[in-house]
Amino acid sequence: MRVQARMRWNHIVPLPRNATRVVRLRTCLPETRRKALTTMAGGHDIGRRFNPYREHNHDRDGAQRGPRRSGRNRADDSVCIASFPVYPLEKWHTRCAPYQQPKELGYFSYDEHRGMHWMSDKELNWYYEPDLADCDLNDGFPHRYITRAPVAERLDALLSSLQKINRKAEAELMPTVTPRFCTWRGIMTRILCTPYSKDEWELGVTLFKGTIYMEEHESEEKRLSAFGGSDRDKLMSYYGYKFESLSTIDKPPSQLKGPGDEALQKRKTAVVNTNIQFCSVFKTKLGSNSLVLGAEVDCLVNDQKPLENPQSAYAELKTNRIISTPNQQRSFERHKLLKIWAQSFLPGIPKVIIGYRTDDGHIRSVEHLKTMEIPRMVRGKQANIWDATVCLNFANGFLDWLTRAVTEDDPDVVYTVRFAKPFQEVQITEKIRVDPVSGSGSSEASFIPVWFR
Repeated sequence: MRVQARMRWNHIVPLPRNATRVVRLRTCLPETRRKALTTMAGGHDIGRRFNPYREHNHDRDGAQRGPRRSGRNRADDSVCIASFPVYPLEKWHTRCAPYQQPKELGYFSYDEHRGMHWMSDKELNWYYEPDLADCDLNDGFPHRYITRAPVAERLDALLSSLQKINRKAEAELMPTVTPRFCTWRGIMTRILCTPYSKDEWELGVTLFKGTIYMEEHESEEKRLSAFGGSDRDKLMSYYGYKFESLSTIDKPPSQLKGPGDEALQKRKTAVVNTNIQFCSVFKTKLGSNSLVLGAEVDCLVNDQKPLENPQSAYAELKTNRIISTPNQQRSFERHKLLKIWAQSFLPGIPKVIIGYRTDDGHIRSVEHLKTMEIPRMVRGKQANIWDATVCLNFANGFLDWLTRAVTEDDPDVVYTVRFAKPFQEVQITEKIRVDPVSGSGSSEASFIPVWFR
């Protein structure tokens, strides 16, 4: 098709797969001809502004040359200050960014009232295979189920841990820990999974004394539904905690005195209290980006936690509906195994234990997976299945970009970072200054407490 119109050529943009040849034109085409070109361009309206990957503001590796100071997020019409494109995924198919073996810096336990106890492993229990003859995940719901208050906990426990770690290092005349990034493991899991995800997320990001702190912005609705909105959702949430209760004991398995041991009986009738957790605080590095992360740990699989590389004795516990159809298997491989791998890989937890349940909540089998083998388990089994290299390279590129985009070093300045529909790019949509005490300006804004400054 030949289109006669006055035009000035700019540079060629990256091509969508269903486009034959597309260029950015600075022109105003007649409506009928513009529609024709739009069809050729795979649905993109080039007569207005065909710019699927923000090509005018990115280097070849997809990173921004500088923040884009104007523009609108089409999902909600909010201002876009800067953006980082996710696609095409082919650009992340390069040599894998190195990920350093995580090193535990410390740990803490949350008690039944959500009180934090530094360097206490009281709430870290040992894994002991559940009794499949009597493994009913419904038992105790709802009368033996205590959920923690739906309030934003922010980074306080992690920041307190980092503060204690550095005070100890100073007292011992050792180097302090100043990471480039500090956040919870769950946030890094979201970032790692983003190339293959359609789940929205929003972060608050603050640069303070050279470290970028990231916390999740949760809506009131999301906080209230954290343990289930409907009765069915609450039961599904309970299933996961109940499986953990039925699969762990409060002493090493070597100390059990037989099947009638009190520890085995107690776990069947124990109250499920979601306030109780054991958390590991560790440092690692992705590419050139140093990180300090905090992560909940479900259980120990060794009688004793080794002093060197204690993560080697940790395990993650998961539940999943029994897989009975090819579609369920494909969904499990494409979605759940991706999240399980990312969540376990980041802190260096080597083992995942999955309990497969019936629809009515009875565990019928248990599977043990090695974290490092999960990517090979899914490789090549489906078209466009997730690739761990893409996840790590994207996350490394994202952290590099965030380092360049978040430049104001001030604990009272918060950047809002979003991944939302149409799920093509991560955007910085807001930059605000808040009161350090009241957090005025946004209910989610002020998360670097005064005592940490």
